[in-house]
Amino acid sequence: MMSSRMLWYIRRLRAMSIREIGYRFQQRTIAEWERFRRTARQMPSSETLSRAWTEFRTERGVRFFFQWDRKGEIVQQYNKWFPSNGSATLQTASELLEHKFQIFGRKFVLGSPIPWHADPLTGLQWPISHWIDIDIRLADAVGGIKWVWELNRHHHLVTLGKAYFLSGEERFAEEVCSQLEDWIVTNPPYIGVNWTSSLELALRLINWAFTLAFIRQASALREDLFALVMQSIITQADYISRHLSAYSSANNHLIGEAAGLAVIGLTFPWLPRARFWRDKGLSILTQEIEKQLFPDGVPCEQSTHYLAFVLDFNLLAWRLAELNGFSVPAVWYERLSAACDFIQHLMDEQGNMPAIGDGDDSWVVRLDDRAEANNYQSILATASVLLRRPDLKIGAGQWDEKSYWLLGEEGRGIFETLPRINVNEKIRSRAFRVGGYCVMRNSDRVIVFDCGPLGYLSTAAHGHADALSIIVSVRGKPLLVDPGTYAYHEGGQQRDYFRSTAAHNTVVVDGRNQSEMLGTFLWGRKAEARLLRWEPGTEYDLAVAEHNGYKRQGVIHRRTVFYYKPDWLIVIDDLLGKGEHILEQLWHLSPAYRFDSRPERCVAFIEADDGLFPLFIIELPAGFRTKVYLGVKNPMQGWFSRWYGQIEPAPVLSISACSTLPVRLSIALCLRNISAIDESSLDNLRARATELLRFLAGGL
Repeated sequence: MMSSRMLWYIRRLRAMSIREIGYRFQQRTIAEWERFRRTARQMPSSETLSRAWTEFRTERGVRFFFQWDRKGEIVQQYNKWFPSNGSATLQTASELLEHKFQIFGRKFVLGSPIPWHADPLTGLQWPISHWIDIDIRLADAVGGIKWVWELNRHHHLVTLGKAYFLSGEERFAEEVCSQLEDWIVTNPPYIGVNWTSSLELALRLINWAFTLAFIRQASALREDLFALVMQSIITQADYISRHLSAYSSANNHLIGEAAGLAVIGLTFPWLPRARFWRDKGLSILTQEIEKQLFPDGVPCEQSTHYLAFVLDFNLLAWRLAELNGFSVPAVWYERLSAACDFIQHLMDEQGNMPAIGDGDDSWVVRLDDRAEANNYQSILATASVLLRRPDLKIGAGQWDEKSYWLLGEEGRGIFETLPRINVNEKIRSRAFRVGGYCVMRNSDRVIVFDCGPLGYLSTAAHGHADALSIIVSVRGKPLLVDPGTYAYHEGGQQRDYFRSTAAHNTVVVDGRNQSEMLGTFLWGRKAEARLLRWEPGTEYDLAVAEHNGYKRQGVIHRRTVFYYKPDWLIVIDDLLGKGEHILEQLWHLSPAYRFDSRPERCVAFIEADDGLFPLFIIELPAGFRTKVYLGVKNPMQGWFSRWYGQIEPAPVLSISACSTLPVRLSIALCLRNISAIDESSLDNLRARATELLRFLAGGL
């Protein structure tokens, strides 16, 4: 019997072109060359490093996001605008001195020296061998690679460096220097799991750039240590440039790698290949921004989290390039502006973004140490200044710390002078036709209808089988949700569940996924969705779409979404075809709510502490039954993942039957709070829902 590992390789090869296979062989050859050559191709002389040390300390000939010679002014303004943020940074930094780390929301005490190669969850250590010999997919043997990588991205060094910059306490800079030296010694070139991904090296180098800028004048940063760090940066940047993600792997990884090269090339121009890295990085970013963001701003990966990831990389590179006299092409403005529009339309009034597709809670650089920091809002704040877009202040809400470090007091001044715009004047219902989303909005209600592709490139790696799914937020509180991601390689059964059709607000046919899972980040046969009709208006919005994910079973799923503003959402599912099939319509609630299902009345109430949202199930065909799931393990149903690696029960309403096609299922959801329901009010609401349903059916 073929091993699962061999089966994965065969499936992965099938997703590659002939050119990509040749590229992979070339990469293997380079890796074998690296096995015997442990340094970069070109190292600077001691004289060059000595000059670099002087130029670094004096900030000669290069501009970073913030300048040391304005430290006093920066700290004064920082304390004025963010009076509570500094204490959060110092508190976190003090814990880091004791090697207390927070990784994906969990706290770990890692001891000394820090075990850079160990999984903090299991305590098991990844092999200390050449990177090409390490299989990062073998989570069962050691643990999830994400947990190790997250520590080694060195976000925490930025916090320590910032704590030194704000307080002047040398102990924070000493800890930074101690950890940098220890990491370089215990992670020699090309050895260990921290050399297995070019994206991880790029993220580490970006965080090193910020960290070094924060401790630029610290006594702890000696010239010999600076030289050691520069040599490591050269080796890592050289590695990235040789091992760029390409072909079917050229997703957000390639953008991150390019941004890493651009940032290092711009920040340390005295390094031998700095100009090459800078130009290569900026060129790839220009090329990829057009490939990975649709013209309407929707991410081709179909992931809201990785959209933020990609935007952060581009905004960092854009800002740093302009500070150093380099302009970016117009396509950057066009695609980043469109992407911000997409974010702002999906975001509710409290800054919540639906968790569409994969997400791993990652930041490029964490410049705000508060737990409640919202990166989507921060991106909109930064972009409002760089793009001179006053309307983006709607989603941004206010000026934030991360934007302050990137744009300074000048940026804050521009942000404050941009005129305020009323949300209802700018953010209205809109179809993002190219990327495949219809967003229905009215006041404090946001409804997102997914009718786009599965994902990006042949692997569609970060996509979920969520065609025609619906996500709803009311008054800044997620109601109908996408349950999230949970985990990657270490996720096992949970990984498959969270990206399955059954984990989304859509219809499952015969217990199968709309698209075919072949691996942790690999899809085979892919459902194709298309928008058939879109009618936005002041009184109502209407969208009709269908997908062919069940065409092998002879079934087409067509969904009609009718939002009668402000309180009624009507959803009609038509399952078209012939024969008998098992059908299941699913509705996933946020864990903050619960279902009270009353099948005898064809009603399920959505309960919350502040009232009820009555969900009416109307005109169900004979044989259909309702059931509520909550934290069921086998088969999995009724789960929610708020953060990477965390899982909690959440209610799911199932409407199912074995039925002969064609079949129509209809529900009406009331989007207003009702503190109590008596028989009279229930009959009135049901009558209104039935009236809307008949009105809609007459127009289909």
